[in-house]
Amino acid sequence: MATWADIQSWDHNAIIEAEDLIEAEVREAREIIADLEHAANDIRSQGEAPDRMRQRLTEIQDKLDSRLNELTEYALATAELHGYVSRVVAMRKSAWEVAAEISATISESGEAKLEAVSGEEDPNRGNKYLEMCDLISDAIAIATEAEDAVGPRYKALADGQYAMSEGRHSESAGLANDADPSWTPEEVSVWWGLLSESERVALISKDPEKYGNLDGIDMASRARANEIVLLGPKNLAGEHIPGAGLLGEAENEYGRLEEAVNDAIRTGADDGRLNDLLRQQNDAWNRLQDLRALRDQLRDPEVTLVALQPGKPGENVRAALAIGDVDHADHVATLVPGRTTNCRDSAGLNVGYAQNLRAAAAEQGKIDESKVATIAWMNYHAPQAGADGSVMFTGRAGAGADPLRNFMTGIHTWRAEQGLDVHQSGITHSYGSTTGGFAMRDIGEGVVDDYAYTGSPGAGVYSVESLGVDKEHVWVSGITHLDGVLGMGTDWNFGRDPRDLEGIGHLSGDATGARGYTSGEGDSYANHSMYFVAPEDDNTQNYALNDLGAVIAGTKER
Repeated sequence: MATWADIQSWDHNAIIEAEDLIEAEVREAREIIADLEHAANDIRSQGEAPDRMRQRLTEIQDKLDSRLNELTEYALATAELHGYVSRVVAMRKSAWEVAAEISATISESGEAKLEAVSGEEDPNRGNKYLEMCDLISDAIAIATEAEDAVGPRYKALADGQYAMSEGRHSESAGLANDADPSWTPEEVSVWWGLLSESERVALISKDPEKYGNLDGIDMASRARANEIVLLGPKNLAGEHIPGAGLLGEAENEYGRLEEAVNDAIRTGADDGRLNDLLRQQNDAWNRLQDLRALRDQLRDPEVTLVALQPGKPGENVRAALAIGDVDHADHVATLVPGRTTNCRDSAGLNVGYAQNLRAAAAEQGKIDESKVATIAWMNYHAPQAGADGSVMFTGRAGAGADPLRNFMTGIHTWRAEQGLDVHQSGITHSYGSTTGGFAMRDIGEGVVDDYAYTGSPGAGVYSVESLGVDKEHVWVSGITHLDGVLGMGTDWNFGRDPRDLEGIGHLSGDATGARGYTSGEGDSYANHSMYFVAPEDDNTQNYALNDLGAVIAGTKER
């Protein structure tokens, strides 16, 4: 079991250097093996001498196959270790920062102790202390998991016991032919980066549903895969086959249930049977409308579908829609919306908000819009409108935290794999801000550069230092007029109102220039989404939106 003392020396930068070296060796080995294969095929003469040459080449190739498999395993094991170390380093840093904030000490064994302080004591000191203790225990637990998961992989390699049947004649020589479901985004990025483009295309065609949602691969590949899943494959004319894909299936299913309901009414079916059919029909209609809404957004050539999970019958379709080139933009921001989010009602709305954020970032950063990409991330089960009591609790926020963390980690690891820097921001709203706060507690070091709460019921934490983001780059915006969601969550489960977090950066909450802003009396939530709404006209400004744009562009200063 790992100890607190053990992880004080952990350094994710050293792991990254090792990763780069091993991957370079794998690429070189694959090229050598391919060259030898061509050389062997070029020996066409018959006789004893050519036969000996072929036999010797085969022996060399077999040995190289074995070495390549070992190198690949080293690369993947190191990538897995990178993910663990990155998270441990971020948590370790957070724990020490909270300790400094509350005048606590952490012993070599990881035991925390509050020191006596003079003057008025911080009323949240106790909760911050408990949060710090959680960070310590979580860091140790993740480090122990790393030892248990990665240690045996390295030991098998060191003992010469690793064997992988991925020879030169496999679908992807020296590499696994398919992504393992247990892989982290770091492992996925390394594996995907080592594949050839033709190998990637073949995998997308083989299992588009899997690769459309695989964190760690490029977003262009995810978008191609999800378009196939949603609309079906294309025919020789380059058009999607009618009635194919999830959308075609949903249309057929709704038609079947509509006919079944009409038959039940006509034949006088009992109430139980009819009610069951009506429920199924309603579920099918919602799914159909979810999928149609996504199809409609894809009519804009700048919008791509980078996540698509249909879920079980009766569940809302989950998705993420990107605006711009996530794989190459200098600045990438993920917008996480809150309550009432579903594709049928809010895909267009959230894409519009993401487009406004992109435009604001370009304007505030004085850069071309092509340098910015934004994502409307609707890939968790947000509480819905009406009598959905889940909004009073954080269960759905907690459930959405890991998918969000992995999604943003995947963007970071793929860009790093390609040697491309990216300034990544999380822009979270309402219930989605609590989801984001939970995710940032467990995010790896350096994954997210800027993080902003807007219209937040609770930060998910008691201290800004508990987030795995540089505290100088954590922000909050609150519209004080008719945004009744601000701070409404109870501290014990939603965390503190982020506006009250010591050390957080305060953005403008002035959205009076936004189109549709309610300045007088009105519904207590009338201005809850005005953070992302464009100005009324060229003569007005939405200062809240401007500040969020500056955060995304990396130009906002304290």
